[in-house]
Amino acid sequence: MSHQAQARRVGPAYWISRAIIVFVYAFAIACIVILAIAFFLQLFNANQTAPFVDWVYRAARRIMQPFRGIFPSVEGEQGSVFDVSMLFAMFMYGLLALGLQALIAWIDRKIASIRYEAMWRPSTTPARGPDVVTIPAAAPAAPPAVPVVTSPPPSPPASTEQPPSERR
Repeated sequence: MSHQAQARRVGPAYWISRAIIVFVYAFAIACIVILAIAFFLQLFNANQTAPFVDWVYRAARRIMQPFRGIFPSVEGEQGSVFDVSMLFAMFMYGLLALGLQALIAWIDRKIASIRYEAMWRPSTTPARGPDVVTIPAAAPAAPPAVPVVTSPPPSPPASTEQPPSERR
């Protein structure tokens, strides 16, 4: 297998994290779109008896549940409503999506770094396979080819010359 093909192979954690990120963004975008439509329908005083407007208001009511009452709504003269809580909810759903994406990406990086370290860490058990040659840690010493002589070295040859002090 080539190096590039091996680099592209990823584990199941990668695909699970990508699926979670896609789900989080899809949910956040759907919430933001519904809230934006409801915001503009309220701002322009849409007829609440219309089926589409009724559906958008019901969906927005469920999505707005955690944010209802944070800020007061400003009502106009002809029934239009400027709902600051709805704008805040849109902002918070966007931040929630970005935060969850960052958290999942951080976890994914941690998993990848642990796998990378484990891949390059020397293993304690030797790998066995057709292309693997194992070398023992301490090979026995080979016997010498020439026998070793343990006798003392020969003494220097005796000279027949006399020392200079004895010469005349």
